[in-house]
Amino acid sequence: MSIRRRLGHLATAAAALAAGLAIPQVALGQVRNEPQADSFINPGVSPETRALFERSGIFMIAGGVLPAGHAAFLLEQGGSDTPVPAQAVQPSVLPDGSVVLTSGGASYHLGMPAGLACPLGQFVARDGLIAYTVPKYMDPDSRRALMQAGLAQHHIAREFANTQFAPLLRAADFGNTVPLQANIADQITKGINHSNGLNGLIIDASFDLDKLVGSYLNSDMQVTYRVYLEPGTRSVEVGGVPLRYYWTMDNSGVAGVFSVEMYAQDWPAGTRLTDLTVPGAKPTQYDIVNFYQVAAVFRALHETNNAGFMNFVSEACQKQ
Repeated sequence: MSIRRRLGHLATAAAALAAGLAIPQVALGQVRNEPQADSFINPGVSPETRALFERSGIFMIAGGVLPAGHAAFLLEQGGSDTPVPAQAVQPSVLPDGSVVLTSGGASYHLGMPAGLACPLGQFVARDGLIAYTVPKYMDPDSRRALMQAGLAQHHIAREFANTQFAPLLRAADFGNTVPLQANIADQITKGINHSNGLNGLIIDASFDLDKLVGSYLNSDMQVTYRVYLEPGTRSVEVGGVPLRYYWTMDNSGVAGVFSVEMYAQDWPAGTRLTDLTVPGAKPTQYDIVNFYQVAAVFRALHETNNAGFMNFVSEACQKQ
């Protein structure tokens, strides 16, 4: 099922509510701290993006973590970046459970927490959209809508329920954000509001932010991550961060987006992934951004080679 079809199912539910490398798991590479993270943002509004905030849209049942980003693969060599088609990239699982991407006969380690490839792969394979949310309503209709979205316990995707990744998703819902470049934020808010019929909508963002009017939704649907294949280290680095959309309900039943921020890259040089299998381990901002990025990589591979991706997921679950 495509993301567009999956959004259709979720929108219906919301409408009902309204109406070969032995490299350790924590390895080189992983998240690249990009000085201009907003350069990865596509401010144009797709039908999928519009569905988040349209009348009785996804915002009615989900304000949490919605990984739906895109990924562009690049071979970084000799000071230049050569585009690599997603079809030319194959994921596989090593005996120790770590994941590599193979392209052009070379393999590159894709850093992620140990054991994440199985549940995340299953989530992506079913075209899951809502990974985590804090339910706004708990009436029978909202419970039904959340179940239709594949959520367990009304707040977390069933693939991640009762796993060590629940704290990671909870942390992702409240991750740190920083202001987005004003002109890009303006393009995004005006584009979404215009597409949903809120022509000329002007909201005083500072007033609403101070008053905490409305809610927010975290997603990377308008983000294309750059996935760098590094021949020197045989690792993968990914640049780009997800976004947070602040919205308030319009009288017509759509969500008026009044501010957009991006997730912060506030980690020191040399930061590595947290071992979430350790009791009491606390996810960091670095872990949060890595989750969104890997989800986008998986989604690109799923969309270009579904059969191959399904084999990869099966392999990952066997080796976890």
